[in-house]
Amino acid sequence: MTRPITLSHLAVVAAGLLWATATVRPVSGQGLGAAPPVPVGSQPAAGRPPAEPRGPAPTQQSPPAPVAQPPQPQQPSALSPEQQAALDRLLAAWEARNAAVRTWSCTFHKWEYNAWSPAGAGGDRLAFAESTGELKYAAPDKGLFRVKEMKQWNPEARRYEVRGADTGEHWVCNGESIYEFRHTDRQLRETKLPPEMRGKAISDGPLPFVFGAKSETLKRRYWMRLITPADAKDQFWLEALPRFQADAANFSKVELILQARDLMPFAIQIYKPGGQDRDVYQFDPRTNLIDKGLDMIRDFAKPMTPFGYKYVLEDLQAQAAPGGQAAQPVPPPR
Repeated sequence: MTRPITLSHLAVVAAGLLWATATVRPVSGQGLGAAPPVPVGSQPAAGRPPAEPRGPAPTQQSPPAPVAQPPQPQQPSALSPEQQAALDRLLAAWEARNAAVRTWSCTFHKWEYNAWSPAGAGGDRLAFAESTGELKYAAPDKGLFRVKEMKQWNPEARRYEVRGADTGEHWVCNGESIYEFRHTDRQLRETKLPPEMRGKAISDGPLPFVFGAKSETLKRRYWMRLITPADAKDQFWLEALPRFQADAANFSKVELILQARDLMPFAIQIYKPGGQDRDVYQFDPRTNLIDKGLDMIRDFAKPMTPFGYKYVLEDLQAQAAPGGQAAQPVPPPR
């Protein structure tokens, strides 16, 4: 993570549930409980037009095109005993802190960088999109993530343009279902979680470093190390690389900053596969509300289906059973 991660720095150079999504889409476009991401190379990156086809269409005699392979995890060098001990102490303290927090809410600022990001006056890459929003969490498995305001770079007009409130990422998890607003498809999609996924959909979601982090789970899922700069006296910096292909398909690296005084997340940076595109989230400590301020019924209730949207029900347990059905649109409740 480029030093320093501060609000003023990120505002000019970028911006990436859970304690993510996370998913953090932590990855954009993939809601909690969503189907596995399409392997890299099979679809264009967000905001990027698809490549023009080249040459004639293949005939029946043509050999099949090679299948794009998902990114493979890249194992880093081993930690020294002293480095491992320091990491273990921090993860244990962080897990204990997380276990003591029952509810948390705050606002966040997000910057997104990709190949379409404009260049600044000094040649540095600015953010392609910048947004603000809110997140809410209730242990062990309730969460809300909503982008409320967004502006995005228009390469043709060479300026940032405000996007409507109905274009940003928005999902709610009540522990039994995940409700995701898919604005492009004009859908409110409910994904019912099977019993074995309940209670952990948040901590295993797109932003696994924001909600309910557990030391052994993190070490089993990621290669981790401390990367705290010498001058960062009030922060801990962590780097995590995915051990498994399923995570490597979503990101190549995650960098996380914890506040030293309370071990609450301050910023998280998620590098997409390939290591160039990235999302940066910064959580505003001035808006932190810990164990107060949440309405457990209202904040995590099933959302109303917006006018013009279809309500789509997806039951993962039914799909796993023999003869399971794909998600079907159903009329919104009257």
